[in-house]
Amino acid sequence: MADIFKEVDEELRRDHAAKVWKKYGHVVIGAAVTVVLATAGYQVWTWWDVKQRTELSQGYAAAVDLFEQGRTEDAAAAFGGLAAAGGGYGTLAAFNRARLLAEAGDTAAAIEAWDRLAASASAGPAFRGAATVLSVMHQSDSGDPADLEARREPLTAIMALRRGDRTRAREIYTRLADDRTAPVGLRGRASQMLAALEE
Repeated sequence: MADIFKEVDEELRRDHAAKVWKKYGHVVIGAAVTVVLATAGYQVWTWWDVKQRTELSQGYAAAVDLFEQGRTEDAAAAFGGLAAAGGGYGTLAAFNRARLLAEAGDTAAAIEAWDRLAASASAGPAFRGAATVLSVMHQSDSGDPADLEARREPLTAIMALRRGDRTRAREIYTRLADDRTAPVGLRGRASQMLAALEE
């Protein structure tokens, strides 16, 4: 008698499992496929990212080799190609290209390259500051004094902050944020710094 109940119980369980699978099986299969595709996509992206970084690293090393061989024009062209790629290697390449242009006597092109770096959102604050300083230095004899002074002011504000002179930094950032002739990006950064100082 007990065997009959056991068989009936097992049959009911099988029937229930079949109904559940029929109702939710496609959801389980869909979830499994999604996990497999997501994992494969992540692996492909990782492979591509490593490949890109490796190519940039090799390209940078090749440009440095060209410079060390005395082939400065070729090195400048190679650094220019890498600079267009952006990222960390791109930023370093842009600095090297600008330096080579300045050393070759093409100061206008070097200044243009430094100005692009100074305005770049992808370059960090230290790189933007260095690019600004280099651009201003190379225009000290030919540039508009008022313009050069204005471009130097954000760095002056940063130095004031490092000295602990928040009042001086606030004055400079306020002047920059209110200056309608200043570049929009510069005014925006000055406004952000003012807000941070108020906090």
